[in-house]
Amino acid sequence: MTALAPGIERLLALGPDGRHPASAALGVVAGESREVAVGGWAVLPDGDGPGVPMSRDTLIDLASVTKVAVTTLLVMQLVADGRLDLADPVRRYLPAFAGDGKDDVTLEHLLTHTAGLRPWWPLYAETTDRDAAVRWVEAAPLVSAPGTAWAYSDLGLILAGRVVEEVTAMPLGEAFRTRVAEPLGLRAQLGPVAPERAAVSADDDAYEYAMVTTGTPYAVPFGPERFVGWRETPLRGAVRDGNAAHALGGVAGHAGLFATVDDLLTLGTAVRRGEIVPHDVLARFAEPSAANAEQAVGFRRRVLSVDGEDVTLLHHPGFTGTSFGFTLERDLVVAGAAMRLYGTVGPIAYDPPPTALPDLIPSDQIQAVVLEAGLRLLNPRPAVRNP
Repeated sequence: MTALAPGIERLLALGPDGRHPASAALGVVAGESREVAVGGWAVLPDGDGPGVPMSRDTLIDLASVTKVAVTTLLVMQLVADGRLDLADPVRRYLPAFAGDGKDDVTLEHLLTHTAGLRPWWPLYAETTDRDAAVRWVEAAPLVSAPGTAWAYSDLGLILAGRVVEEVTAMPLGEAFRTRVAEPLGLRAQLGPVAPERAAVSADDDAYEYAMVTTGTPYAVPFGPERFVGWRETPLRGAVRDGNAAHALGGVAGHAGLFATVDDLLTLGTAVRRGEIVPHDVLARFAEPSAANAEQAVGFRRRVLSVDGEDVTLLHHPGFTGTSFGFTLERDLVVAGAAMRLYGTVGPIAYDPPPTALPDLIPSDQIQAVVLEAGLRLLNPRPAVRNP
């Protein structure tokens, strides 16, 4: 039995009775030790079949982990190559992103969520054409002055992904494949992927349908009838995020990566050891944002205390229930998932329509289990403090 088995049990037990995650995966690299464990069902048993057990090779929809594992990492490489600078104005690469304060928005603003962009918008309610969706984001007005406030924004990372495409002259998925996945031998790829290779990430589009219907947590001036493509069956191999799936062809700077836990462990190890980006570039991206000490460039940032030493953790969660991170001063990489939208949300509520968002297992609970598993292998009695 792997040392991570208790962590898998904890992940699968999260949430109330009858609403536990269907599947879980957990991986840790601590020094020279590498441990991976999985549990639960990639596809739940039902009246139509016996189900598919979760396996180590099963691809997971990583959701917003894409922001760091794809977009931020590719920007880091391009900075190292001298082809990008964090101080570059976004308009240099996306000329339509200009005027009304946008001329002052830099690439660093996008990656630190300080560009002044809206956090979210259902782009698929405006268009299902990828180029038109990006143009909508470019044209959308800012809601705050650049650099003055932190507001986590999917739209900012969508634009950052487009900058990468402009600079590399490649689609984002191809840039990731040729610059990251193939050199590291990863199975990871930007979606969609063959269903039989993936775990189900969600029951359907019910959560996002409820977001548009209730205007929670972001108000929109229309209802769900504005979009006719709501998915009503389990999402397996298709990106769960509505904007990535319905408006951006399954490939975007903010969501769309499918990978195994082993992929993330390999990726994190390569990054922290300077094998895929130089140490000085990583150090620059690890700096805390002036607007939010828990935000680095692309990554979330925490300070851990291990053996009395302050250790910097760069990490990021994903909405499907995923988590990925690594430390700078110690040789630790953690990755995990608990599919909190599958077997827990149920069908889209058309009549009566939802009046609130479905309850989900808090992302912080999943991240806590993943991080604790890693720290237990690194140190038997670690402590954590705020930045």
